Amino acid sequence: MTKDAGPMVGSTESPAAGKSSDRDSVSVLVVDDSPVFRRGMGRAVQGHAGLELIGEAEGGHAALEAIERLRPDVVLLDLRMPDLDGFGVLERMRESESRVLIVSASLDDEIERAVRAAGAAGCVSKDSPRAEICAAALRLARE
Repeated sequence: MTKDAGPMVGSTESPAAGKSSDRDSVSVLVVDDSPVFRRGMGRAVQGHAGLELIGEAEGGHAALEAIERLRPDVVLLDLRMPDLDGFGVLERMRESESRVLIVSASLDDEIERAVRAAGAAGCVSKDSPRAEICAAALRLARE
């Protein structure tokens, strides 16, 4: 169950946000402007062993607030969002300990190099099966 995160318009967090119910689980924040993708990815994270969904955000500004407040282990971040894109989020979170996995529909070699140079730890296509995206998040957190 998710609840409204108050002043973070378009963001939700789990009741246990910021506190992992299982110390071995990896906390995940899903950031995407598409509610269909965001909810579907959130369900996949919740159902994947070793991962714990601690929140969702629909845009870059809400993502930055959620990252600061929730301190997720991994952020699944879309590149193209209307308010602040993934590059803008990466630029503003350089001091964060959260690892970022870019999940985008438009990935090519040039974009992959650019997101890694901007601070992302990895990237994966939105077309990938949800289980593969979850497995990549888990691997990223444990590297």
